[in-house]
Amino acid sequence: MRKKIPLTLQITPLIDILLLLLIFLLLTATASQTEMKLNLPKSSSGTNQSQGINIFVNEKGGIFVEEKAISLDILLPLLKSIFKEEGKKLVVINADQNLPFKVPVKIMDIARMAGAEEVTLATKISRKQ
Repeated sequence: MRKKIPLTLQITPLIDILLLLLIFLLLTATASQTEMKLNLPKSSSGTNQSQGINIFVNEKGGIFVEEKAISLDILLPLLKSIFKEEGKKLVVINADQNLPFKVPVKIMDIARMAGAEEVTLATKISRKQ
């Protein structure tokens, strides 16, 4: 007669793997939620234009569309493809107030060439007391 070997479940390696997966998921989830720090110009009036395509331009002139860094060269074909896919024709430029004026103007021109119906500049609303 054969001797039965008791089967045991080793939980320690499973816990190690689950812990590694948890750490990996936490790191990738927080890395994708980066927020751009912009010093927007102040305005006494303004509206919320969050429905449009947001273009962010930092103080150094870096351009970001949908959290992806891009160059001015590919902005025109990118906007054309977004307009074609999503149908949104509103562009909101979030430019740092210390940025030279020519950069937002150039982005406005590119957005118009791509077919934007409305182009706006985002501002911080300052409340007078």
